[in-house]
Amino acid sequence: MQLPASLAHISAEQDWQHTTAYPPLGFIPFAEGALGNGDTFGLYWPIGREASEPIVVETWHDEWRIQPHFSSLAAFLQAHATAEDEYVGTPSLADDPASPRAAFLEAKEQIAQRKPEAAIALLEAALAIVPEYTDALVLLHGQYVRAGRIDDAVRVAIQAIISPPSFGGPPLKALQWLRAQPVPDGEIDPIWRACEQLSFHFGGSKENADYPVLMTAIASYLAQDNHVGASTLMQTYAELMSAETVSFQERYGFDASAFIGRQIAVSAMLPQGSRDPATLWSGDLA
Repeated sequence: MQLPASLAHISAEQDWQHTTAYPPLGFIPFAEGALGNGDTFGLYWPIGREASEPIVVETWHDEWRIQPHFSSLAAFLQAHATAEDEYVGTPSLADDPASPRAAFLEAKEQIAQRKPEAAIALLEAALAIVPEYTDALVLLHGQYVRAGRIDDAVRVAIQAIISPPSFGGPPLKALQWLRAQPVPDGEIDPIWRACEQLSFHFGGSKENADYPVLMTAIASYLAQDNHVGASTLMQTYAELMSAETVSFQERYGFDASAFIGRQIAVSAMLPQGSRDPATLWSGDLA
């Protein structure tokens, strides 16, 4: 992962270790901007964008959510320098034209004003930065369907389904829509092939048939050398399973530490490099 040029201006946790599903792999917290309520800002490398500088996200720990507020550390530092009472709020597009969160919020406004093409452009820009931004994927899927862009809607629906709940969702409408689409002969995507077996209703039961389907899909992505898809779905699986009871996890053979180790191992095969924070602090960048 590429460290930001302005790293010296923040107190990033250089000993940060990924020990739980949330915050997600690829996140490293820093002290600046934290209000002491458990939420914090942090660097985040979107999946498949490890060779680029990170964005800055805010954790909403009560909701297990990550909000992709700033497109860069430089944009965050500028906002932090002018923030009142140390609180760094969500930027506007005027403040940070590439902010994924600002683009998402503006897209909702454009939809309310019946300007779908403007909304689509904003959402596509946000997803170019954070491909696993589930909230933006769900919103974009609806706009593609309304515009009759079926191939794009299928692609975005699949991405929404495999993307982490910490970035939004659940993508129930996208899943329901995808289940109604005919699966082409020879389709290789395991989620589309198996979407009729998914419900995406989690918690409150002793068994859930979704989990074996998701594990099979992870294995399929790995067999296809689709390490971005596998890493994305592994993060989703980890977050979903971590919200289940201990007894449920035991029934499904889920060991958080072992699964995190596997996530890190798979991330080492990503085209742009590992997501393991232990690989960051070396050489002249330490």
